Amino acid sequence: MDEQDCVVVGGGPGGAVLAYLLARAGRRVTLLEARSDFARRFRGDSLAPAVMDWLDALGLADDVLARPHATADAFTWHTPTAAYRVADFSRASARFPHYVLLPQPEFLGLLTGRAAEYPGFRLEMSARVTELVESDGRVCGVRYRAADGGTREVRAPLVVGVDGRFSQVRRLGGFETEELGAGLDILWFEVPRRAEDPPLSGLDYFAVPGAAIVALGQGATWQLGYVIPTGTVAQAREAGVGPVVALARDRMPWLGDRLDALTAFTDLTLLNVPITRLPSWYRPGLLLLGDAAHVISPVGGNGINIAIADAADAGNTLAPLLANRSSAAPAALDAACREIEARRRAVSDVEQRSQVRAERGSAGRIERGDPSPVWILRLAAAVPPIARAFGRRSASAIAIPPPTPAVLGAPAPR
Repeated sequence: MDEQDCVVVGGGPGGAVLAYLLARAGRRVTLLEARSDFARRFRGDSLAPAVMDWLDALGLADDVLARPHATADAFTWHTPTAAYRVADFSRASARFPHYVLLPQPEFLGLLTGRAAEYPGFRLEMSARVTELVESDGRVCGVRYRAADGGTREVRAPLVVGVDGRFSQVRRLGGFETEELGAGLDILWFEVPRRAEDPPLSGLDYFAVPGAAIVALGQGATWQLGYVIPTGTVAQAREAGVGPVVALARDRMPWLGDRLDALTAFTDLTLLNVPITRLPSWYRPGLLLLGDAAHVISPVGGNGINIAIADAADAGNTLAPLLANRSSAAPAALDAACREIEARRRAVSDVEQRSQVRAERGSAGRIERGDPSPVWILRLAAAVPPIARAFGRRSASAIAIPPPTPAVLGAPAPR
């Protein structure tokens, strides 16, 4: 029988981080990813200053910065008549006074590559979980369809589902969900970035009466997101790409001929992320983290950071418990998972409430034809210390705990 100390389902940022931490701490961990590769487009890739500090403590920050990336030192809201620097990250970290925008496949490849340096780590791609294994009312493993089409079973004292907003593990576990609503959807596309392009701030929101577009700087590309009220994608499809191209040309004329490639609505990728919470993230033997436990909207760019912070907390807590079967007794695991949920729920609930307010407010301003930010953001732009305070709060709200000796005591075997 294939027995591990922990099975992590979902090879996104939260799952990859947790598997890395457990492997670094000497645990036997299997990471199951349903896709055949890490090629994710238009997924969270903005690493907060606090996350960069945390990666630095693990000796990984320089590895991140060695990959193609961009930085964003502020969030700027642009209207036809003004630019409002509403959040300034220059004081959010001594070494990393900015968000680092790293394509998610690069980040996942880095984490799983480093995890593979430890003997207890195993990664299986194209591994689709089909069933939870249960015994005496506890989850004790999973069955999955492997890349070769065969069915495999792996058992462990704890299964952690970090498989995203459409979580299969959440569905199999019978967890209830509650949608908090969402006011915005985003239609994404990307264009090549050129050396002569203006730097912008890296995280930019361009609003005009009745419409808005987001621009995220990447190492080699600009990711552009056309913002629409939730539930209006049919109308957007009927209108076609004309309004999208027209807005991008109007607000970013320097994109020039790069917008010529956007010719059909099918060139756009819809990111529909209803903000969702769960009454409980845990049942005996099974813990949910990241978007599997609390769907975070792309608004604010903190979904990836909160998922990483969830995994950091779980790694700190679980690594010593999973060291041997006696310390991984069911009662101890149950108590630890309840504590993880309580700490992380306090963070995700605040973030979700903030996002609901922000999305509804932004959707209302689009519908009213008002491109300006709310008064508190205009005040922040006018008073730099307030903008810096907003930047520190935005970057630190994820509440990522520092790595404990259980993981810091095991440097990579190089």
